[in-house]
Amino acid sequence: MGKIMNKNNTYQGGAENFKGFIRLSSNENNNGIPAKVKKIISQNAKFSHIYPELNSQSLIKKIADYNKIKEQNIIIGAGSDEVLQMIFNAFTKPGDYVMYSKYSFAMYRVFANNFKCKSLVFNDKNFKFKLEDFKKKYNSKVKLIFLANPNNPTGSIFLKKELVNFIKSINEKTILVLDSAYSEYLLNADYTDGIHLVNKFKNIIVTKTFSKIFGLGGLRVGWGYAQNQLIQKLYQVKKPFNVSRIASAAAYNILNKNWVKKQALLNISNKSYILSRLNNYNIEIIDTDANFVLLKLGSEKKSKMLNNFAIKNKITVRSLKSYGLPNFIRMSVGTKKEIKRVVEVLNNFNV
Repeated sequence: MGKIMNKNNTYQGGAENFKGFIRLSSNENNNGIPAKVKKIISQNAKFSHIYPELNSQSLIKKIADYNKIKEQNIIIGAGSDEVLQMIFNAFTKPGDYVMYSKYSFAMYRVFANNFKCKSLVFNDKNFKFKLEDFKKKYNSKVKLIFLANPNNPTGSIFLKKELVNFIKSINEKTILVLDSAYSEYLLNADYTDGIHLVNKFKNIIVTKTFSKIFGLGGLRVGWGYAQNQLIQKLYQVKKPFNVSRIASAAAYNILNKNWVKKQALLNISNKSYILSRLNNYNIEIIDTDANFVLLKLGSEKKSKMLNNFAIKNKITVRSLKSYGLPNFIRMSVGTKKEIKRVVEVLNNFNV
């Protein structure tokens, strides 16, 4: 298994550079947030001396109404990664088995190590794989399975029928965590984020975030959804006041289906521009169903050269060396103005 963390077992994030840079290293929504939400953030700043709601009750009600789901089955976290941490805290003990794919969100591995769990890692070397192949690594002793759908950084997805068959095939005592951070970018009717499977299966926890399509990565808001017996266990390990007043207010006011669909369509359009216009023979482009593409270079050396070339041109992209993919770069889909500049720059990259 390739290394995906540094020796201190910490998450390796995207570039911190953003002032004066085109930042395409962290899969953010560079279109920004509506003016109305910016105003809400400003208005709530004057109440910063007052604690937020204990469990973000108002936001929970808004999420429930927006998704037509049950309030009592929702928990809010400071980003969906805090919800993932709660899941490890609530449902594992040292020595328990957890399972995920090799090229997946690095925090699964970080938390597995921090909570002293044993990891079963499926090698998704072809990036896209079938869940029946993933299942060959599984055994009934596994406490937690993590499936990101779409997956980061490979962009692979599973459609509803395959996912339901997989859930039916595993032990009911195994909890399947469906990480749906990028789900809003999918407009495929055969895809599901898993939210409406929770009523049918008692061993599913779905995690969602406001950091991607909603553009609130800097405010840290995420949430989880599961049947009551699982959610209550998560509340037992949740910190009080874990999401700030400003973050909760922003998330509450950004939930707008028309705006979200517009962002998804913009992403498809801008990604199509990259795929059709980036034609440098040194770079192989791999499409995904999320808001990023993968750039495959001929070697780790060439990948590093491209990363440095981008930085010199005031563009940040994400090297995937820490994921065990040294000759790959992940590049977020920016605004139309940004990607026109990026395509122009990358077409001039030469080795």
